[in-house]
Amino acid sequence: MQKLDICKLIVSSVTELISSPETLEAYRASKFFVRKRKLSMLNMIYFLLYNGKSALQGSISDVRDMLCNVTSFPTKVTKQAISRARKGISYMLFLELFSLSSKIFYANLKERKLCHKYHIFAIDGSKTELPNSKDNFDHFGEMFDHHNTDRKFTQALTSIVYDVLDDYIIHATFSRYLASERSQALLHMKELEELDIYNESIIIFDRGYYSENMFRYCVEHGHICVMRLKQSLCIAKNLKPSKSDAYEGFDTLHGDPDEGTDDIRVRVIAVKLDTGEIEYLATNIFDEEITPTMFRELYFLRWTCEKKYYELKITSLLEEFSSATPNSMMQEFFITLLLTNLSALVKADADKEIKNKNRPKNKFNYQANRTFIIGRMRTLFIKLVVGISEMSDLDILLDDATHSKSQIQPRRKYKRDKKIGKLRKHMRNRKTMPT
Repeated sequence: MQKLDICKLIVSSVTELISSPETLEAYRASKFFVRKRKLSMLNMIYFLLYNGKSALQGSISDVRDMLCNVTSFPTKVTKQAISRARKGISYMLFLELFSLSSKIFYANLKERKLCHKYHIFAIDGSKTELPNSKDNFDHFGEMFDHHNTDRKFTQALTSIVYDVLDDYIIHATFSRYLASERSQALLHMKELEELDIYNESIIIFDRGYYSENMFRYCVEHGHICVMRLKQSLCIAKNLKPSKSDAYEGFDTLHGDPDEGTDDIRVRVIAVKLDTGEIEYLATNIFDEEITPTMFRELYFLRWTCEKKYYELKITSLLEEFSSATPNSMMQEFFITLLLTNLSALVKADADKEIKNKNRPKNKFNYQANRTFIIGRMRTLFIKLVVGISEMSDLDILLDDATHSKSQIQPRRKYKRDKKIGKLRKHMRNRKTMPT
């Protein structure tokens, strides 16, 4: 089954789920949508799935013009009515839609990509800028500017487990900024166990995730892992890189007979970067075919998770929230992830078509323009769910994507900007209106 076919199957399943009144009832807050009103629960779901990133009134106009002739979406609705109605829909509905998409994807993906015989996952977290509001301060916590203690702000900790090779976000959490990244990682690994896709897979962790308990969990539950270690920890263990590009040693995590835990062997790799810096990696891979030098390649695959966060925040405008309550932001968060994954499925097949058409004499290789696909998917998805568009329109999007190409420039590098901006970048009152 092609990934575009999986995309169509996901859209059909989402449409079927939200069309069931019995299913929606489980996500309706009490005292909401009990009277017959113009703005029904289903209409409100349609509005949220549109996921417009312009000003709220602009999104209302877009949805009205798009849906009023084919659904019962009201021709006149106020921003206040939208804000009040969305409180009656639990964000868990959209988490269910996102989780459903992951189940469908892996149940129908016949051939998964491999690197050195393994599937590759990456787990990482990122801070997400939130609108300032009393509800957000209460839910996510308050933080203060060291330079101006009178100024307070709030952020969330976003954490994902990402399929590096097949370009798919499998599971995600949206929690307090001061939540533990390790606790979120445990939730991700349990989801991989539920989906039963963790066999013959390597999970790559960035620095900060390693602990004896975390490493022991991976070993005892059958997860193969590569964790970056803090340099101070490895120096304390007297691990020193050799003159070669990589060095390996071994360590042991001692068990406790009283707790019924066994000793666990750890393979430690010291890898030299191009800059001369040393990165230390801990793993439970003892396959001799995976050499220390190969671990450098494996760990660098984790960088695609950083690129996925860039895509979510810059291209999909994740932080452009249209409301300032925890429930509404989590609604938009999981909808954004769903649309991002659907766009990735289209891009995968478009890239395959482009690769087949590439000529050997071409100076550059090309790929589909991800920004173009995400922008088109944002509008097309709701049309497919409502029934305005046919599934064949996804084939048209695929064809358009093969002609909207961008150059692949290998070994492109950017110097990371470590400056931390203190001012908010996403103001709801500064959003543009559609033209």
